[in-house]
Amino acid sequence: MVPEEATRVAALRSGAADVVPASLATKDQVEAGGGRLVFGPEGVTVWVRMLGCWETEYPCHDQRVRQALAYAIDKELIRDQLYGGSDVMEVDGWAVVTPSTIGYSPELVPFPYDPDKARQLLAEAGYPNGGGFGKLIINTYNSRTAPLLIESAQIGADMWRRELGLDVEVRVQDDAALKKAVSLTEDHFGQVLWRDQDARVDAAALLRSNYGTYYPPEEDQKKDRPHDDPELRAFIQEAIAVFDPVEREKALNNAYLRVRDEAYWVAVGYLNIPWGVGPRVQTWEPYPLAAYPSALHTVTLK
Repeated sequence: MVPEEATRVAALRSGAADVVPASLATKDQVEAGGGRLVFGPEGVTVWVRMLGCWETEYPCHDQRVRQALAYAIDKELIRDQLYGGSDVMEVDGWAVVTPSTIGYSPELVPFPYDPDKARQLLAEAGYPNGGGFGKLIINTYNSRTAPLLIESAQIGADMWRRELGLDVEVRVQDDAALKKAVSLTEDHFGQVLWRDQDARVDAAALLRSNYGTYYPPEEDQKKDRPHDDPELRAFIQEAIAVFDPVEREKALNNAYLRVRDEAYWVAVGYLNIPWGVGPRVQTWEPYPLAAYPSALHTVTLK
């Protein structure tokens, strides 16, 4: 409930708090007060969503465009320059799928940084050097769980400008209003939503609601659905209907790999949530996949 990180760290150092949200930027201050950083593994993902791409009028309707955008993002640079390395960010997984998710496999990683391939794909799609593409808008917000989300979007925009010649604008908005507008209106079709998202143990529900059949045919469909491909929808429905544990792992993995290559959603990586703990805290082992302070029963005090 305290928005300023400096105030939170000051409370930690004074003994008014034992656990606070922190970052690498305040690591030295935390340690100077006798505390340390503890990382909650796989707490939140950086999730880049292409919006309204099932409409043919938008460049992102072409899979080559979507993949070009994915190849043009240097995820390792974001990890190393923005987040300070793999303690906080891992370039791994897809969307909300991380190593602790049912159906994950080592092949399920973000598209590698390959600007030459990105430019080739964009040219093949009819937009050489970004010509004729039009303005690409990235919508993002100040995240309570994913530190530096806005800054990561700005880096992505810079890469799309530099590597692909695109005219990119980053718009920072209120998160609740933005997510509501994306879900209920067509106002952001042809644009990008650069957001955070909690990782999942089982992401089948997310597959169903976005790639499978969520609403009955007689009802309006989700405005933020990624696609309108009946074959893909049937493929997803078949995958999430498998319940045998071993076969479910395989089915979900196949589904994740398929939609990863479709690139309606671009993976950047996941964040290990840094928590500052004060000198009273002797041990704490947060659960994976928790964007909040978890496993408090593991806390021991000096």
